[in-house]
Amino acid sequence: MRKWILVISAGMMLLVNACFYNESDIYFVDVVPGEPPVFSVSVNLDTIIDAEVTDSLEVSYGAEIENGEFYLIQSFVSNKLVFQSDSLQNSFWIYPDDVASPGLDTLYLYFYYSTNSNSLADLVKAETNIFQRKYPVIFR
Repeated sequence: MRKWILVISAGMMLLVNACFYNESDIYFVDVVPGEPPVFSVSVNLDTIIDAEVTDSLEVSYGAEIENGEFYLIQSFVSNKLVFQSDSLQNSFWIYPDDVASPGLDTLYLYFYYSTNSNSLADLVKAETNIFQRKYPVIFR
């Protein structure tokens, strides 16, 4: 008996009309970008030519941004991620173990920040500007 009631109820629900959307208008939104961001970075390696790493090397950075939001910094040596942070000012250490072999290599710093375009991608933090710095580093 209970089985038949469920079958009949399910059959009646299939015959009932569901919600219909009859509006066929198209809505447009004009995206108005904000002021473009102004981004600046200072790194302690700016004054050092061919920094040498025998034991370790400290890298300090400071970033400032106007009209935007800072997201992330990533640092790579020999395609290996050695540091990642979301702070505007910080420091980290590089060790000789971060490279496969001694010699000249390059330290890459990638700073990710908002475009301030007010697009949907910008609002969900999927659209970024990238500011790149690179420094030659000699590993001993």
